[in-house]
Amino acid sequence: MNGAAQLEKMMPRTRRAFWLGVGLALGVLAATIGSGVLFVRDLVREQIARRDAEALHATTLMEQLDAAALNGKEIRDDEQIGFDAAVLASRLKGVMGIRFYDTNGTFQDSFPATIQPMPIAPGALEAVRAFRPHSRFESFTPLSAVFIYLPEFATGRVARVPTLHITVPLHRRDTEKLAGAAEFIVEGQGIAEEYANLDRRLIQFALLTFAISGLLLVLMLWPAFRRAEQLNRDLTLRGERLRRANEELALAARASALGAVSAHLMHGLRNPLASLSQFISSHAKSQTTLENGELQDALSASRRMQSLVEQTLEVLGDARGEPAYEVAIKELVTGVQQRVAALAARRQVGLVAEVATDGTLSSRTANLASLVLTNLLENALESTPAGGTVSLSVAREAEVLCFRVRDQGPGFPDHLRAHLFLPVKSTREGGSGIGLAISKQIADHLGARLELESSSPEGCVFLLEITCSASEALTP
Repeated sequence: MNGAAQLEKMMPRTRRAFWLGVGLALGVLAATIGSGVLFVRDLVREQIARRDAEALHATTLMEQLDAAALNGKEIRDDEQIGFDAAVLASRLKGVMGIRFYDTNGTFQDSFPATIQPMPIAPGALEAVRAFRPHSRFESFTPLSAVFIYLPEFATGRVARVPTLHITVPLHRRDTEKLAGAAEFIVEGQGIAEEYANLDRRLIQFALLTFAISGLLLVLMLWPAFRRAEQLNRDLTLRGERLRRANEELALAARASALGAVSAHLMHGLRNPLASLSQFISSHAKSQTTLENGELQDALSASRRMQSLVEQTLEVLGDARGEPAYEVAIKELVTGVQQRVAALAARRQVGLVAEVATDGTLSSRTANLASLVLTNLLENALESTPAGGTVSLSVAREAEVLCFRVRDQGPGFPDHLRAHLFLPVKSTREGGSGIGLAISKQIADHLGARLELESSSPEGCVFLLEITCSASEALTP
């Protein structure tokens, strides 16, 4: 399931994302082809240089016969044989000169004498001792590194030419006794042109391969993207339909939770509150102005308590026997906001909500929690002066769902904190004094925790914590 969710996140959802993905794939393809071309280029260049080196080595061995014929007899000195053979081989076209080295790689002589003395090339001595030729191509070799002096050096302009340096072992044809080494300095214009021709062909091949592969890649990915785009639209549409159905179900069965303790409390308060309201209303007219004002306050408080009781009974009584269902936390918060929106507008207090989790609650837990949150928000709106802000935030901390209601009122009086959740005389105009007590009863029945998290002159923060065991269906 998690793998499918990760795959869905990786799927491109817009055409811009698709083309970015195609661009990334083409970039990887280009890098792969480029790496392959460079590898083949170096390999073929090495083979070309080795080909010329092996040919010159074979020529040097053949020239030993001519060196012996020039002296009229077989030459016994191994070093002399190799030297003469190398000199004869220097007649080949393009050879600019030769450097001679002993078996330890120390420079001995050069032919012609104007050749610049240089140490043996790195790696060349190891190849020579294994009786293998060694080749090294330089694209831009200054002539001052080849010759000691040329007339053109007097002008201060030193030309740069491509050169191929081939070091061959000097030994008899019929023995493996090394006599030394000879480094042939060959004019490299021909091999440079061969390298350039190779590069052109490889570039053409790489571009053709990239064009064909890229086109095939796009042709394969485009139908897949179109299909994924269609599936994404279908999923979005179905998700919207499911959300609407869930909202309708939640609205139709908002009061499905049953709470024995809260139901008993609400039914016990309903009739006494109705009688109290009727009694206060009937005696208000016969009292003095001062007494009448106090009775009106009492009447307002009793009617507010009666409204709270009726609201609770609506939730607890309307859904008896109905099956449980899941309620999204965002949906719960939205419903609570709608309930107190009129009071917020009348009090001219801002109301904001922040939901930092996408979980769900069972319908029983959600409906009971909505009663507690509605009462907390109403108290916060009554306490906050006009122009202030009341906020409701929801976050998940470990296995606990935390609802925090913040106001910008004067704070809770210190002397009342010990009796915070007991029925008392309200200090707020029109307050009943039992709202927090009822909320505490509902939270206890739910298995949740309701507390005053903080109180200061800048406002109060009430915290409602619902654990997984209490919520019955808390899901991430």
